[in-house]
Amino acid sequence: MTGRRRTVAGRGSAVRPSPVPRPSPSPRPAPRPSPRPRDEPPAQSGLVRAAGGLRALIGRQATLLAVLTAVVVLAAGFAVVSALRADAVHGGNRAVADQAATAEVADQVGAGVKAIFSYDYGNLARTERAAASVLVDEAVAQYRTGYAAAEQQATEQKLVRTTSISSIGVADLRGDTAHLLVFVDQQTLTTTSNQQSSASSALSVTARKVDGAWKIASMTAL
Repeated sequence: MTGRRRTVAGRGSAVRPSPVPRPSPSPRPAPRPSPRPRDEPPAQSGLVRAAGGLRALIGRQATLLAVLTAVVVLAAGFAVVSALRADAVHGGNRAVADQAATAEVADQVGAGVKAIFSYDYGNLARTERAAASVLVDEAVAQYRTGYAAAEQQATEQKLVRTTSISSIGVADLRGDTAHLLVFVDQQTLTTTSNQQSSASSALSVTARKVDGAWKIASMTAL
């Protein structure tokens, strides 16, 4: 035999090269979780969002509850007023039953209170005339006692006082006598120093109708 190698049919003597392995794709980095706010604990982010929604829901329910409460209060108020009117008619108190008479006494007494408690150091006579026209009975002496000191103070400090009625209510109205509760606001200007002060007070007033007009018969500071 010679030194040549035989070639078997279907087989080659040449050795095929091994396939070159392809480089595997590098894995994508996993997304990093977004940092949480420093002031929010890690386990509470969802709770905070839920709490916000709950607060909004509670707010809507509270608003609805407030509306329903207001409706109930108004309905109860109308019922009370109706009951008072019915009782007033039988008891003789026209303060609730007779709206026109109630408005008349409230307007006239309110105007009188404004006039006698407002004054200008330069024209004190105007206040004195107002007092003479709206005060009767016990109120005359009551006013003189208090007004004497106020007049002296107004002259010395050059005061200008303006009184307004913030609220007035007629508690009882029978015949020619009425009892009222009056709330007043007062603004006082000290012209020497250009300083202004304010005060509020309440008065219990008894009024009496004289010659077709309501006069102030007595006053009590509350």
